[in-house]
Amino acid sequence: MRHVLSSFRLNFLCWCLVCVIPLTTSAELTGEIIFVHSEALGELWITDIEDTRNARLIFSRDGQDPVIEKLSVQKGGSLLVFVSNGAPFQEDVFLLDRNLARPKEINLTKGRFDGVFDAAISINGDVVFTTGLVEPPEARGLYLIPNRELNRRTPRVTRLKQASAFSVEWSPNGRDIAYTTDDAMFLLNRVTGENWLIGRNTRFPAFSPTGDQIALIRIWPRLVNQIDIYRLRDQEPLKDIGVKDAPNTPGGWQGLTWSPDGQYLIYTTQKRENLLSDFFYYNTAVPITNGPHEQILGSVSEFGIRDFDWTSKPYAVEPTNKLTTLWGKIKQQDGN
Repeated sequence: MRHVLSSFRLNFLCWCLVCVIPLTTSAELTGEIIFVHSEALGELWITDIEDTRNARLIFSRDGQDPVIEKLSVQKGGSLLVFVSNGAPFQEDVFLLDRNLARPKEINLTKGRFDGVFDAAISINGDVVFTTGLVEPPEARGLYLIPNRELNRRTPRVTRLKQASAFSVEWSPNGRDIAYTTDDAMFLLNRVTGENWLIGRNTRFPAFSPTGDQIALIRIWPRLVNQIDIYRLRDQEPLKDIGVKDAPNTPGGWQGLTWSPDGQYLIYTTQKRENLLSDFFYYNTAVPITNGPHEQILGSVSEFGIRDFDWTSKPYAVEPTNKLTTLWGKIKQQDGN
C-alpha cells in the first residue's frame, strides 16, 4: 500500500511540474564572437555575445587610419582572415593567428588583386576571396588560397570562377562555397568545380550549422523585407522571416549570420541621420521559431557592431550529401 501511495504522490508531483513549467522555451543566444570595433575600425575584439562586459582587445592594426572591412574566423581554430587597406587605395586579404602571444598580420595578396571585396576561411583553413567591379573584366573572380599555401612568402592563388563576385561564405563541410554576383547567388563545389544557382537578387549567404540549409537576404524586385531560408538538397523554400525596420536601399544591409546552435539568424543593418553624420549599426537576432526580434551588442559600442564572426564550431555539424547531383534542373555553366 505504501508503494502505491508513494507512486501516486510521485506521479502527482510530476503532473504539477508539467503544469507549472513551460514545455518549450526559447533558447538563449550564446557563443563567442570576434568583431571589428566600430569606434576603432582597425581593432579586433573578442567577447561572449550573451555578456559583452568581458569584451577585450586581441589585435590592433598598425599604419595610418587602418580599416578592417570584412572578417571571417576559422570555426574551432586559431586563424582568421580580414580585408583591409594594405596600401593607399588598395584592399588586401590578411591572415592572423590569434593563438600567438603577439599576433601579427600576414598579407596574403600583397597588392596583386584589385577590387578585393570579401574573404572567408573554412574549417580546414582554406581561404577564398572575391573581386568585383574592376577592369578589365577578366580580372574579376572568386579566388582560392589553399591552407598549404598560407605559410609561403607569396601564396599561390587559384581562380575558381571568373565573375564580378562580392559576398562569399564557406559551408560547414569545408567543400562548398556560396558567393554572390551582381544579380545572383551561386554554390560552387570546390572538389568537382560544378557551379549551381541558388537564387536571383540575393545577398549575404549564411549556412545552417548542419550545412543542409542556407539563409539569404532578398534584395529585389521590391524593397527587401524578409530573410529566405532554403533547403539546399532541392532548393525547396522552407520559410521566410519578416524583417522589421528594413533598410530603404540594398546598401543598408551589412551582413547575415547563423548562430552555432542553429536557433537564431542575426542580421546587421546600417543607418545614419544625415549625409554628414556617422553610421549606426544595428544587430538583430531573430529566432528560427518566429519568436520576437531582439537588438544585441548595443552595449559594446554606441555605434553598434558592423562586422563579427563566431569562433566556435557549429554544435551539430553533420556530413551532407554532395549537392552536385541534386541540382540538375538549375545547373549553371558559369557565374558570369
